[in-house]
Amino acid sequence: MSKSTNDNLDYTQSALRNIDHLDSGLPKWVITAAFVIMVAAAICTISQIDSWMKEHASIAIALINTVGMVTMYYAAMRGMKRLYHPLTALWIIVLAKNIVDFFAIFFESAQPEVGFIIACVLPLFYLPLGALIITWYRGQLQRLGIWMIVRILVVVLLPIACFMLGIDLNGIILNAIIVIIELIYAWQFYRLLQ
Repeated sequence: MSKSTNDNLDYTQSALRNIDHLDSGLPKWVITAAFVIMVAAAICTISQIDSWMKEHASIAIALINTVGMVTMYYAAMRGMKRLYHPLTALWIIVLAKNIVDFFAIFFESAQPEVGFIIACVLPLFYLPLGALIITWYRGQLQRLGIWMIVRILVVVLLPIACFMLGIDLNGIILNAIIVIIELIYAWQFYRLLQ
């Protein structure tokens, strides 16, 4: 195929946009381990567990909350390199943000305002990445983009919205919603990368 023919490919064709699997090149056990860690992180979002671990095992909760996601994000970034819109720069920003999260969680007792600031800027990183994935791709990759946006809106903005509107969501209900969203998010990555 000549260079001019390649330049004129219509990437809006559904066959080129439908992505149901990304090959990251990482061993399957790494993806499975990352999924298990993301499940553990989802369970640890329950406020009582999170509070206890931040007080007594801050390094453990920092690792649980970042290692699984960093691995999945890195795998997705590697898998998308072959696609026509790899979004590498946005993936690198999200990876860097998660590494900063590790230190913010680890040192939260000394600097609690840092964790608050990071939580407030989360949508700035995830919403553009999720929106572009939804726009440019279909299939399982598009579902991942949808859940990326849903996760940020629910996990970050729902508690803030409830507080600002004076809605008293029972802690158990809010924890359950967040855990379910986190589990679905982890599953979307696992399905796409396995």
